Amino acid sequence: MRARLLLALAALPFVVVAAIAWRVDRASRRPAATASARAVVMLGARVLPSGHAAPALQYRAEKAAQLYLSGRAPLIVFSGGSSGKLPSEASIARDLAVAAGVPPTACLLEDQSHSTAQNAALTAPLLKARGIDEVLLVSDGYHLLRAQAQFQALGIRAHPVPSGRRLGTTDWLSQTVREALALLRRPWLLWA
Repeated sequence: MRARLLLALAALPFVVVAAIAWRVDRASRRPAATASARAVVMLGARVLPSGHAAPALQYRAEKAAQLYLSGRAPLIVFSGGSSGKLPSEASIARDLAVAAGVPPTACLLEDQSHSTAQNAALTAPLLKARGIDEVLLVSDGYHLLRAQAQFQALGIRAHPVPSGRRLGTTDWLSQTVREALALLRRPWLLWA
């Protein structure tokens, strides 16, 4: 009896992570928001050592540009800081969007953040200063549950729009579990 109880207690953390990972996966499979808003917020991703966008950042920038060019929002806020001497995620993404046809005047940078929580905390004041409280939020699908909750906790209604990037099974599993662990550290975001 005692051995079964110990086994059940040992399995509990895995069950909890699996349950949260299931919720992350379900959220990542929701259809993209079809609403329009006064702004698109694109969350940054890694910049390669060469100074170029990693695939996640490339897909996110392309999706943000697509939303702007289709008339879904008149402004794009690019959020993401820099690592070392590399250009910021936000500036690289803006350059990609401008190359895709977005006018520089429709682009706003938040280039100091280094986490999803900082993306939200540093972008929210930029939005609120412009009277914006509803956005189209662009990131990878697995990231949107937590990102949306971070923005909504700050009074910004965020409509999730996945970037469209497809991951292989190993990458999908590792990113989904990573998000589950991030949500486990901030469980209140599961109810935001």
